[in-house]
Amino acid sequence: MKIFVRHVVLAVILAVPVCSAVAQDTPRYSPQRPTVSPYLNLLRNNTGPLPNYYSLVRPQLDQRSFDNRISSVTRSQGIAVQRLSSLSASRQSDVTGSGSGFNNYSHFYRMPARMSARR
Repeated sequence: MKIFVRHVVLAVILAVPVCSAVAQDTPRYSPQRPTVSPYLNLLRNNTGPLPNYYSLVRPQLDQRSFDNRISSVTRSQGIAVQRLSSLSASRQSDVTGSGSGFNNYSHFYRMPARMSARR
């Protein structure tokens, strides 16, 4: 009985890495568009106050169009960011601004000559 348990444990230990390696190599199927039409929901038995089109089909169609718009906006923003980053990388960065200090209001409020000499 002990030999049988040892063989089973050994088989499991040896099979786990093989299964995980096979699962990683297999590409996942992801369709470009939905494989089932939302209009199939028209045939469902609905006891709600709204017809199936307005309670089931229309929200799915609206969500699909919203998702398409968002993905196109996201794609165009990504392209714009890449374009700007490549443009800024090609230019030499110029030094801008000037030295400053905290609570330095000398350019707003004129001080008498006596006060400025003490500094």
